[in-house]
Amino acid sequence: MKDYDFLVLGSGIAGLVYALQVSTLGKVAIVTKRGLYDCNTDYAQGGIAAVLDATDSFAGHAEDTYTAGAELGKKQVIRQIITEGPNLIQYLIDLGTDFTLRDDSYDASLENLSLTMEGGHRHRRVAYAADSTGHQIMQALISRCQENANIDIYENSIAIDLITQHHILQDEGFVPGISCWGAYVMDDATHEVHIFRASKTMLATGGAARIYAHNTNPVVSTGDGMAMARLAGGRLANMEFIQFHPTAFWSPGGDTFLISEALRGEGAVLRLCDGSAFMENYHPQGSLAPRDIVSRAIDAELKKRGEKFCYLDATVIPADKLRKHFPYIDARLKEHGIDFTKDPIPVSPAAHYFCGGVLSTIDGITDIHNLFAAGEVACSGLHGANRLASNSLLEALVIAYRAGNHPSNREEVAFPEIPAWQQRQEFNENEWVVISHNREIIGTIMDGYVGIRRSRRLLKYALSRIENIYNEVNNFYQHNAVRREVVETRNMAIIAIAVIRSALMRRESRGAHFLIDAPERNDALYKIDTII
Repeated sequence: MKDYDFLVLGSGIAGLVYALQVSTLGKVAIVTKRGLYDCNTDYAQGGIAAVLDATDSFAGHAEDTYTAGAELGKKQVIRQIITEGPNLIQYLIDLGTDFTLRDDSYDASLENLSLTMEGGHRHRRVAYAADSTGHQIMQALISRCQENANIDIYENSIAIDLITQHHILQDEGFVPGISCWGAYVMDDATHEVHIFRASKTMLATGGAARIYAHNTNPVVSTGDGMAMARLAGGRLANMEFIQFHPTAFWSPGGDTFLISEALRGEGAVLRLCDGSAFMENYHPQGSLAPRDIVSRAIDAELKKRGEKFCYLDATVIPADKLRKHFPYIDARLKEHGIDFTKDPIPVSPAAHYFCGGVLSTIDGITDIHNLFAAGEVACSGLHGANRLASNSLLEALVIAYRAGNHPSNREEVAFPEIPAWQQRQEFNENEWVVISHNREIIGTIMDGYVGIRRSRRLLKYALSRIENIYNEVNNFYQHNAVRREVVETRNMAIIAIAVIRSALMRRESRGAHFLIDAPERNDALYKIDTII
């Protein structure tokens, strides 16, 4: 048993900010499935949105957020997060985040941050660090965590299960309510399972876009935190709203990476293979329309023409500006023989971000006592049915900071006797080889039947297929020694089922959920969260 005051599952911006805040109160363990940098925060190119210009306003940012979210977001949550944004960007600056400045001859300050525009925004309010904003934030946060004597870091360790009443032997039968006392964590190298006991646990495990074959996420994004909370009895909300990023790089070999929305903010235009612009036919903001609209427009045009990709044309932007602002994209495109100062970039939509997740408050509080959730794993009410560009880092930062300073962190917690993990000794390699391809099948089914445009008939077909996969994988999980690949595949099936069930519950089209059986919004019946 490893005893801590606080357990953080995940190493992105949400987990590290929470860890730094509670480290003044006690010992903290950060558990991450692979390396510290293996998370969606490190992949974030565009930036972090906040009101940082005198001509902008909190009301304007809130309105853009609510509108992009198809009016499903919680207005009070939206206002609070946006209001706290500027102060917490200053917090990131104070920690050492190297944002791009308007004038390099002056020190970093909120007033000197260079700002860009992204889709759905009506004002320049996105602070950035070239096109590697997330990586710069991670460098600052990791450095502070590594030098903090109260923080221990466990890499290459996967949380298998939250420790709750379900694991505790009770002589008196049913115990009302659910509390979390930490997690069972497996060392990926030795396969040894440890009890990480903690008074408070923070779920900061990120999203689950890897349930789709075509996605922009790192390999760790398999929905582990969402699945663990679901298995423990926590509610999931709005799981049908999966944002597809409209401009993921397309290549015949399937090498996919994100082409930042900031490119369109600087003037890049979406074009069909024949060179014609088309977004003005779908939205007044053209190529800078909200992501759900752009993704559906591209999907419709590609299907209409039988083509696999369209182009993002950035050649109208001065070459020196392109290379200075987007060095990461420049380098990645050159690997594929593309000079984006002269050549258009082949792109197509890919699964990118979960607007739903573990139901939580603006303070990160969940249904399960002693369990917080922040970042993409959580559903706080900020995004509604579709996330406004660069609001994800903002949400993770604000909620993790609030959770880290919540009074409940000081509560005394009484621990029950926690049993050791009952590890089976055998692992049937032959049987696992037969069912391991289920991970790829989940991705193929989700791409084909639960994508940008959905139908109830195909959703029901997908649900039947993936429920069978879950039963097969879970049966193997129950009867063999635990392994990371098995846990991940089980979790992916759990989350895929939750997505499909949620999509079937919402018989309308709203934000990132488009149902061809009901292509219009229905505010009378469905202006509510979908709860599982």
